[in-house]
Amino acid sequence: MIKSHSKKLFFTVLALHMYSSAFHSVHAQEKPSTVYAEKGYLTFDQKPLGSLEKPLVLRTYVPSGGVSHKYVLPNHSQGSNSPRYSAGSGKESTKEYEPIDGVPATIAVNLGKTLSYVWDTTECRLLYAWTDGFLDMQNYWGGRASGQRKRFGYVPKLYGFVFYKAQGVHPLRINEKSIAEIGSPKYVGYSLGKDRLPSYEFKSGKHSISVKVSPGPSTQTLRLDFTSTSNENLDFKSPNTQIKQIQKKPGRLSIEIRPNAGERLSSDEPKVVIKKPTLEIGKKLYTSLGCIACHSLDGGKNHGPTLKGVYGAKREFLSAQPLTVDEAYIRESIQKPMAKTVKGYLAGMMPLYKLQEAEYESLILFIKSVR
Repeated sequence: MIKSHSKKLFFTVLALHMYSSAFHSVHAQEKPSTVYAEKGYLTFDQKPLGSLEKPLVLRTYVPSGGVSHKYVLPNHSQGSNSPRYSAGSGKESTKEYEPIDGVPATIAVNLGKTLSYVWDTTECRLLYAWTDGFLDMQNYWGGRASGQRKRFGYVPKLYGFVFYKAQGVHPLRINEKSIAEIGSPKYVGYSLGKDRLPSYEFKSGKHSISVKVSPGPSTQTLRLDFTSTSNENLDFKSPNTQIKQIQKKPGRLSIEIRPNAGERLSSDEPKVVIKKPTLEIGKKLYTSLGCIACHSLDGGKNHGPTLKGVYGAKREFLSAQPLTVDEAYIRESIQKPMAKTVKGYLAGMMPLYKLQEAEYESLILFIKSVR
């Protein structure tokens, strides 16, 4: 895991960047903890949220999210355990402090519950993206009453549903070569468009590159628009990640990224336990878990097979015996998506979901209802 300080970037506390010069209007329909202060700066609320109209950008430490240090974060150094020291005795303890699991100098962006993502300014790449939440800043900003940070744990916590994580070496390729092979990327900065979304600029070798990250056309999808001053061939390749090419020409590439992860994270708030499965809960999970991004309800072919009329239908697989779709098969497909791959579709594209028992049952009820 990355427990590091950047080799290249200075140690920064927390710089706040807003997309408008003055946020003087407060959305009355939102709770105080989700809005900007009238005076144009963030309130002390521990869980700030932006919106599609007023995205929020934080320059901050973030958790590593479990991404690979070797492939995704090669330009970050790793810390080591250090012995504890007692000021009273003047001696070192046999117990050790572990390095904090944090990636420094990243840019975390929130567009409300629609989309949150982290851009790593050292690796110059997207680290992960999620919905339904943003960052719980209590570890970093301290408690409202005491003002104290959490000891040895000042990295903010992610909360929401993580649907994308970076995998493998840098996915952007120029003339079939990964950025990682061309030269260590060097972050330049970002600029804002008319829609207030940032475009990140960086260099690799002789290439000057810009990329804009924005919400995709459906739930839990991302759009990335790359531009290179060298006007050469651009590609984007990442393991176990569904990529749809939208536009491509010399020096330009636009793609859509679909989910490759499925992990629900929460802050210190109590977890909501669902005791009774219902069709309504299953319908909501179909959207919130990102099933909608790959499985249509109208028979249309997408990155995954349609759910229309699937229950009770005969299904054939790449390397398993045909069977009739029943509750056991649906449950297995959610819990172990690699177990069977339907003919005509790529293997390994669906992420693993860890849900409550009642959530599995609710999804089964919903899928059975789609006719």
